[in-house]
Amino acid sequence: EAAVVPDVGYCDHTRASAVAASGKIAFRTRSEEEILDDGYKWRKYGKKSVKNSPNPRNYYRCSTEGCYVKKRVERDKDDANYVVTMYEGVHNHASPGTVYYAAQDPASGRFFVTGTHHLAP
Repeated sequence: EAAVVPDVGYCDHTRASAVAASGKIAFRTRSEEEILDDGYKWRKYGKKSVKNSPNPRNYYRCSTEGCYVKKRVERDKDDANYVVTMYEGVHNHASPGTVYYAAQDPASGRFFVTGTHHLAP
């Protein structure tokens, strides 16, 4: 079963990947929008009615070739003001909406990541 992060107000999928290393993690977020931007591109592959809920569950796969991360999105059955998003797996690529900042180590001449920034859609 997935660990559920209570109402975080945003979806930080990078943190989810670190926490869930090889498992599942779910976010419960207050939102009028059902599809929350997490910085990755997704392809919808299914929709299913959920027992004891008026809201359907939607299934997505990461659209990057060779990445097998899945996510499941549905409205909370007890409070439709919330969206529950469950991720399964870890992305094997960078987020397409992320800019990486690098600096060079003077001793070795190697570059390293000093920070990231998510681009607004």
